[in-house]
Amino acid sequence: MKKIIANTKKCRLCESKKLYAFLNLGNIPIKNAEKEKNSKIKIPNLKILVCKNCWHVQAGKVPLPDFYIRDYTYHTRFSKTVDDHFNKRASEIIRKFNLKNNDLVIDIGGNDGTFLGHFKRPKKKIRTLCVDPTFKTTFYAKKRGIEVFRSFFNLKTSAEIKRKFGIPKIILCTNTFGAINDMNEFVSGIAKIIDEKSVFIYENPYLIDTFKGLQFDTMYYEHISYFAVSPMAKFFEKFGLEIFDYSKSKIHGGSMMVFVRKKNNKKISKKIKSILNFEIKRKFNTTKPYKKFSDDVEKMRKNLNLIIKKVKKNNKTIAAYGASDRGLTLLNYCKLNFKKIEYMVDVNTFKQNLYFSGTKLKIYDPKKLIKEEPDYILLSAWNFKDEIIKSLKKLKIKSKYILPLPKPTIIE
Repeated sequence: MKKIIANTKKCRLCESKKLYAFLNLGNIPIKNAEKEKNSKIKIPNLKILVCKNCWHVQAGKVPLPDFYIRDYTYHTRFSKTVDDHFNKRASEIIRKFNLKNNDLVIDIGGNDGTFLGHFKRPKKKIRTLCVDPTFKTTFYAKKRGIEVFRSFFNLKTSAEIKRKFGIPKIILCTNTFGAINDMNEFVSGIAKIIDEKSVFIYENPYLIDTFKGLQFDTMYYEHISYFAVSPMAKFFEKFGLEIFDYSKSKIHGGSMMVFVRKKNNKKISKKIKSILNFEIKRKFNTTKPYKKFSDDVEKMRKNLNLIIKKVKKNNKTIAAYGASDRGLTLLNYCKLNFKKIEYMVDVNTFKQNLYFSGTKLKIYDPKKLIKEEPDYILLSAWNFKDEIIKSLKKLKIKSKYILPLPKPTIIE
């Protein structure tokens, strides 16, 4: 059988072998949907590690790069929350960096072109390029009129992109930077393709917000790295780059957009100094917050299962909403499967009629909720709870909601 997963033996940033496994999530499937109910694919054990040299947090097992090219089911356009966020971010970036006609914006891991689509403005002829190896997603990017370079981004392809499309003004990498296994080669490619006027912008959940909100469910195989500012600031220096600004948002339970450029020998800004000091004060350069996080996650699992057990004891029905990777970690870690939940629903048509991995739950269109009228809906995609509840109210769904994080709660 072809090997599809590798163990993390050294830190992705500093290459130290001082890795501390602070969280064991147990058996978490590699992908979130299967064609068969009784899949025989081996489910590996996922541990989360922190490097005790540079304090970068990372997954202990990593799928090999070409694994996601096949049957990739996540499409950005299915979430109005994400679409609205990207629209806002695009406007901010256009204004902040005064983008002009013919400026090139590249989105690495650009998916179906949702983010890049917002850079296409009537009064501005900004060039857009989606760099992504997946087929189904980039097909929709092309339909939006976005150029596509269908490949992984690395040192070799960065030179090819630069030769073919020119030097970018902006490189975006939204929730994709955390999926990179060889960070050194990837950032070498960034350093090669940009000039002094270019800006590399990545956005991912911010580690301190992840811990504060107990968001262990953002830790899955497609997310290899979990970002604080301190380890990344040191890492970028190796490539002659620097973090010069950041912007926080509430998307995905608390994210940070980080701005990187070629180092220009100026002193570090007060804003960056402040966030670095903030992380030190929170002791994220010690094992203390990581041990606490692990203990709190275990308590959360017990509390959520107590709620589910009480609901089932009263002969009530439960459906789950959100066949996401977050939901995959949540349900499998908490051992919530077909014995406790009736079925799963999701708006993503590419996931419907498949089975949610590790749970034997079949995935349906949310319209099934109208016919079945479950007593409770577990919001496995809880980070989009406002959007989900609003859409279900329009369908006149009267179910109660179980919100798993940050604290298991029933919403009447």
